[in-house]
Amino acid sequence: MAEVHEAIVMRMRRKFLRAGMREAKKPMPTYRPDLFAQKVSSRGRVSREVVVEAEIESTVFSDHTAEQLVLMDDYIRHQKKRSVAVVGYLAVPDKKGAVANAKSLVASMFPYGSKISVLAVHVSN
Repeated sequence: MAEVHEAIVMRMRRKFLRAGMREAKKPMPTYRPDLFAQKVSSRGRVSREVVVEAEIESTVFSDHTAEQLVLMDDYIRHQKKRSVAVVGYLAVPDKKGAVANAKSLVASMFPYGSKISVLAVHVSN
C-alpha cells in the first residue's frame, strides 16, 4: 500500500515540477501535506501554490485524512486573504470506487464548497 501512495506522490510531483513550480518548505508546522509546491514570480513574490494530499483507497475515510483536509481548507482560505492563489488536491488512485469515495468525503466535509478537488491518478501495478 505504501508503494501506491508513493507512486501517487511521485506522479503529482512530476506533473507540477514540469509546470514550472518548485517544491517548497511545508507551509505550517502543524500541517504537512504530501506535496507543497509554489510558483514564484520574477520579482520573488509567490503567485501560485499547490497543496496535495495523497491517499490510497482504504484510507480515504480515515480520521487522518479528514484532519488533513480541514487543515488544507484552512490554509487555502488564509492564503486567499493574502491574495495568493492556492489549489488543493486530494489525489487518489484512478479506481472508480476510490474516486467516488473521495468526492463523497470532500462534498460531505465542505457542503458550502471548497477549493479542494479530487484528482484521479493512474498508478501502474
